[in-house]
Amino acid sequence: MAPFQLFYLVLSLLIFAVAWMRGGHTERAGVAIFVFAFLASFVAQVITLNGFRLGEALVDLVFFFALAWLAVRRDRWWTLAAAAFSGVTMIAHVLVFTTPELDMAHIRMDVASRWGIGVLVVLCLAAGVLERWMAGEAPVSASARWRRTEPRVT
Repeated sequence: MAPFQLFYLVLSLLIFAVAWMRGGHTERAGVAIFVFAFLASFVAQVITLNGFRLGEALVDLVFFFALAWLAVRRDRWWTLAAAAFSGVTMIAHVLVFTTPELDMAHIRMDVASRWGIGVLVVLCLAAGVLERWMAGEAPVSASARWRRTEPRVT
């Protein structure tokens, strides 16, 4: 595993944990979308078309639409920024797909650019949690019941 890939993975996991514990419903939905996309990309990475990572492109397309849907349905700014960065990832996929003679150098550049953009998308989630904390909004986990409540005997 490349050092930047390890950094990306550790950063993502830390931000996901913080967003789940300190975020609201929008941030939790974002974490679920991110985790689903990460897991789906591992499964789909074997689907290729003449060297083009078609499976990953399809996962990123679904990820983009999920973030765009979240941005339209919720009132958090970070969802719009994350969807915009995800759209830039789709542009990178299109550029690689339309490259006439795809070689390993192009594939490496594509993967490196998508990793960099991916870090920006994850940082959007972190910025959303930070903004929530700075605004004094309570996290969802503060109101969650972690234990079963015993039924009242009357």
